[in-house]
Amino acid sequence: MPAPLIIVIKSNFLTSIFQSYLEKQDIRKLKKNFVYYILFRIIRNFLSYDLVLNIYNFKVYGSIKKNKTSYFLLKKCEFGDYHELNTIKKLSDKNKILFIDCGCNYGFYSFYTASLSNENKIISIEASRSTLNEFIKNLNLNNFKNINFFNNAVSYSAGKNISFNESINDWESSQAHKNFKLSLESKVKTTSIDSLTQAYNLINYIVVIKLDIEGNEVNAIKGALQVIKKSDPLIIIEFSKYIFDNKDNINYLKDFLIKYNYSIFDINYKKQNLDDILDMLKNLKKRYQTIGNFYLIKNSSNNLKLFLSNE
Repeated sequence: MPAPLIIVIKSNFLTSIFQSYLEKQDIRKLKKNFVYYILFRIIRNFLSYDLVLNIYNFKVYGSIKKNKTSYFLLKKCEFGDYHELNTIKKLSDKNKILFIDCGCNYGFYSFYTASLSNENKIISIEASRSTLNEFIKNLNLNNFKNINFFNNAVSYSAGKNISFNESINDWESSQAHKNFKLSLESKVKTTSIDSLTQAYNLINYIVVIKLDIEGNEVNAIKGALQVIKKSDPLIIIEFSKYIFDNKDNINYLKDFLIKYNYSIFDINYKKQNLDDILDMLKNLKKRYQTIGNFYLIKNSSNNLKLFLSNE
């Protein structure tokens, strides 16, 4: 016998009721709420449009499509990078931040940093035009005046036309890597962190650079050397197989850490060495590509003590 046919009917009425329920609270309050999880599992296939979610002090759309990063906000009622967000808040409590969000996706890091203080300045960069459109939709939900966004691929130089691989999953698109599920090739211009920050007086800010660009992180660092020399930025970087498949990237990072007096810290502020990072990646199960976020920070910087403090 053939398998039973399940017909999913999208419902505007059901979606509207669920939206009204979500509007009354921060989505994080529903984490580990058994009733919510059961309800969401039952109705998720009947929802007809994306839902507006309150989280921290801003709003974003939670996608009903499973290939979108923001879907996991609806599913898990959280954005998992607590340590990184706490680090940004710790720095923002005592300083103005220039936050450079490379691979901004739908905007969570950018919006969080913008919400902490009107004096913080955010530069958001996303190579995927379709993903940037999601970012713009979220930006329009809020009233931030301290965010500038760009549709570029972050690299070692600006103004080059390159091919960019867009995956069906919006967290996988990459300039450096091609083996994604149902990826499509598109064209985009490069930019560099040095070129994007020319209009800013860096001395007025703690500079924080977030790099989550699926294997092109080392090229982004190469294009940020002037900023690194001038302002000793804290760098939040996702370490993945996409970076370290390339031996030149390994050698460059080793040289960079020595030349610019930077160290690697994990999200618990424990110092790591690059060989340990490589071992972690080698021991990853095949289906995983990343070991998560780490910090690069200059050993002699004025921000190191604050970064390591428990305040």
